[in-house]
Amino acid sequence: MYDEWMRSVSGNRLVKFTYLELSDGGAFLTAQIGGHEVVYSVILDTAQDPFRREDVERHFERELRPLPN
Repeated sequence: MYDEWMRSVSGNRLVKFTYLELSDGGAFLTAQIGGHEVVYSVILDTAQDPFRREDVERHFERELRPLPN
């Protein structure tokens, strides 16, 4: 299974998320902030069943928090 979606987080920052189930039962997750070349990615040993977008977004909460002033 492959899924890709965009969501506004932390105000108005647009983030593209992806989820890909791997053949060994794992999963590959990514989060990319709009307009930036940096992509956060994670490989999980086991994929959650059933897949939920909220779980992927929650996985990247810390990386996507706004920087303090």
